[in-house]
Amino acid sequence: MYLIVIGILAIVLALSQPVYDLVKHPGLVMLAVAVATLLPPAVSILLTRRVLRELDRHPERPSRGQSVFSRGMLVVQALLAVCHGATLLCTDWLVLCDSVPVVGRWPLIPGLLAILPFLASIVLLWLCIYPADRAVRQIAFEMYLFRGKPLRPVWPLMQYLLYNLRHQVLFVLIPMLLILATHDVIVHYHKQIHAATGMPYATDLLVGSAALLVAVIAPAILRRVWVTQRLPDGPLRDRLLFLARRLRLRFREILVWRSGGLVVNAAVMGIVAPLRYVLITDAMLEQMDDTKIEAVFGHEAGHVKRHHILFFLLFALVSGCAVTIFSIRARGLARTDHALYEVMATLLGVALMAKWGLLFGWISRRFERQADVYGVRTLAASGLPCSQPCVVHTPAGNPEKRRKRDALCTTAAEVFGQALNEVALLNGIRPEARSWRHSSISSRSRFVQALAQDPPRLRRFERTVLAIQLAILAAAGVSTFWAAWDMGIWSTLQRWLPGAG
Repeated sequence: MYLIVIGILAIVLALSQPVYDLVKHPGLVMLAVAVATLLPPAVSILLTRRVLRELDRHPERPSRGQSVFSRGMLVVQALLAVCHGATLLCTDWLVLCDSVPVVGRWPLIPGLLAILPFLASIVLLWLCIYPADRAVRQIAFEMYLFRGKPLRPVWPLMQYLLYNLRHQVLFVLIPMLLILATHDVIVHYHKQIHAATGMPYATDLLVGSAALLVAVIAPAILRRVWVTQRLPDGPLRDRLLFLARRLRLRFREILVWRSGGLVVNAAVMGIVAPLRYVLITDAMLEQMDDTKIEAVFGHEAGHVKRHHILFFLLFALVSGCAVTIFSIRARGLARTDHALYEVMATLLGVALMAKWGLLFGWISRRFERQADVYGVRTLAASGLPCSQPCVVHTPAGNPEKRRKRDALCTTAAEVFGQALNEVALLNGIRPEARSWRHSSISSRSRFVQALAQDPPRLRRFERTVLAIQLAILAAAGVSTFWAAWDMGIWSTLQRWLPGAG
């Protein structure tokens, strides 16, 4: 959901009028907005009925209902993105919001008005899907009872809505609104900025700089958007801090992520160490033993140590540069040949959709598996006793030092796989269920255990991920240079710094 929120807000941030002039009459525009707002919730009602019907008909096989729910949510979320994306791109909704008397000229207000139907649609969707979500979570609670662990009641509707609002909307909305407000202020003073700098695209540079600043400071804001608190002193905190020192992992704090005891998860956020936080949900602390929590902690550490957050930002930078280059080169075309402009905008949109819809998921799945590998190494580094034959723990006199250094402990790989499966079951997720960004839990578990048995395959996998990262770095460098060239940054620098050219 948060990727859809990012996409819709990015359209509002980038555009002040539609790309395709298909619906201009105010009445028809309002009708289109109403349909886009109500259609996804209506479809979610049908999904809820089907999920509950599957669970009632096949109580002995709850995985059928879980599968219907997960696949159906993908369809509903895709419909949500298409409906509201089309409203912004093909109707005069943005123009109407910008022309509201008085407040339409205030910073941030037009953007907020533009996304209100989208936010309303999300809330209505959650209201309609709540019975199905509640039923699926109750399946996971059977695992809680079986394990004899603490059990809390399934969250009531209001708590469900607040949790989703905090973690799927406000998580993205607050940083994006900061960027949008900065954008509106900068655009309002664009003449003064241009006169002071002599750069025709100085406003774009300032907006980009503001976006980068928000990305850096966002974790300090989001730790308060999410309900968090410092992980209390105790054996677990001591073990995690000991591991962090061994891994040379720097962060500001380890936080308990409050979910009402209903979500078993962990996360890491923050580009720079002084504003980086590791989060572990309350349910994970209640339901999993310390060794499994160390495994999950190692996975999150892998995202930091392998610089995945940075590479995702560079991946997004490529998209921003592509939009900037298109805007500069097609600016005159929009006035002289609008039909051709629409064709080119469509091609760019299709390319960006393929980039994020296909390439991003493919890259993310490999980054997740690399973080899994790091999690296995973390378990081994924590002192987990090895109970199986493996390359890492062969006698010290083994001459194949390089092979031992690159290999994974088979016991650590098995325990890590168990931790992954436990997280899935405790969240009511089928381990075999495929995920766009993470692959299925069962396939990830099998993967790390296969790598532990085959060190050459592990080295090939690490080389593949390194090649992906180098490709992202190259694409970001080329696109940044190209955008800077089209924006005339080099010529401006030559004027400001004689001899720089």
